[in-house]
Amino acid sequence: MVDLIVKGGFVITADKNRRIIYKGAVAIEDGKIIAVDKSEKILKEYKAEIVIGGDDKIVMPGLICAHCHTHGRVAIGMPVELPVEFYDILSKWWWPMIEDQLTKDDVYILSRASCTEMVKRGITCIGDVMEAPNALPGALESEAKAFLEVGVRGVLAFEATERISKENGELGIQENLNFVKKWNKPGSLVKGLFCVHTVFSCSPEMLMKVRDLANKHKAGIHLHVEESVYEVNYCKKTYGKLPIEHLRDIGFLGPDVLAAQCVQTSDQEIKILKEYDVKVAHNPQSNMECGVGIAPVVKMLNEGITVSLGTDGLFPDMFETMRTTYLVHKGYLRDPTVLPAETVIEMATINGAKSLGIENETGSIEPGKRADLIVFSIPSPGPITADNLCSLVMYLGSGEYIDTVIVDGKIIVEKGRVKTVNEEEVRKKAFETYIDMLRRNKLEIKEESIKI
Repeated sequence: MVDLIVKGGFVITADKNRRIIYKGAVAIEDGKIIAVDKSEKILKEYKAEIVIGGDDKIVMPGLICAHCHTHGRVAIGMPVELPVEFYDILSKWWWPMIEDQLTKDDVYILSRASCTEMVKRGITCIGDVMEAPNALPGALESEAKAFLEVGVRGVLAFEATERISKENGELGIQENLNFVKKWNKPGSLVKGLFCVHTVFSCSPEMLMKVRDLANKHKAGIHLHVEESVYEVNYCKKTYGKLPIEHLRDIGFLGPDVLAAQCVQTSDQEIKILKEYDVKVAHNPQSNMECGVGIAPVVKMLNEGITVSLGTDGLFPDMFETMRTTYLVHKGYLRDPTVLPAETVIEMATINGAKSLGIENETGSIEPGKRADLIVFSIPSPGPITADNLCSLVMYLGSGEYIDTVIVDGKIIVEKGRVKTVNEEEVRKKAFETYIDMLRRNKLEIKEESIKI
């Protein structure tokens, strides 16, 4: 007897053989995947009190957002006129009006709302970077509380930075250290990484202190790299080299480093990323929204670099992120053959797990891994086959079509509704926090508005 059997017309495994099983099923017990095979075989070998899914459903690994800011939902629709230059976006808006305003209560409320919206759309694991320098210490504990209440897997990190002061940077480092020590244990649904902001907001000494701590505690490092030309120009002027060259030369790079963005990365730096097995988190929608460009992801993948996907906290639907990735590089490179649908699905599943250092736990449907998977439908205009399935996921997949989400063997979303929290209460509290944030920033709240 097993706890749960999940059936699908097709099961996309994302395993090492990239199997797609027609009329497949997954047997789950004690939060783990016990077996995946043809439905007929699974149902013959295993019995379960609960059997879900069906021949009209698609089953695949839960989607992994490798780079996120769950507090970012408070930025969506904020009535401000964004500057043109990326550094000005940070210094005149994001830092003073969002990051510096956040309290521990804000962190909890906004993270809980983001997790609820994201898991509802099929995201079972979030690699989150919390940016709340005035909510130290304890910001990550507030965030972890939200993740655990919703039941989403999280790899959490606090963005340590010296942009305010060296002392604040030390507090950020200590926040990550405390979290890693407490939560990086077998079976924990949330775990920690070390994190720093960028080479222009962190001294070489700070970067290497974090590198040494990551080595000592066997935890990876998450950071932003080359999101804009500002960072490239700063590094050339300050250190006489490109950012990734600088990180290499101080001894920072390694296979446990997750570099988010990498929009401005040069060909020679791509070689360095490959040499040190650095992982990359691609965030195409926010890159375009900020006007910073299109990351050379196709070159990175051709070099054999592990590239995952992120929403950057602004877009809750990873199907949209996958679709954007699938399309934008074809248009940018004027080549419809780049980034096949199968590759994009890998980026959103097993590559996300590799980027966050949890590929032995999740990212694919294989015996022995934790049972993180999603069940959904596709409104296809014609027959769905193993040959066109991945393309249909790119063209038609949507978080709106999610039926069931399972995290660590537990059904978190059933028939499109989140079971673990009261969605309306979560949304209401987040809305109140949004209004409060507008007031703190002395932004106008118009009477002529719709309050949902």
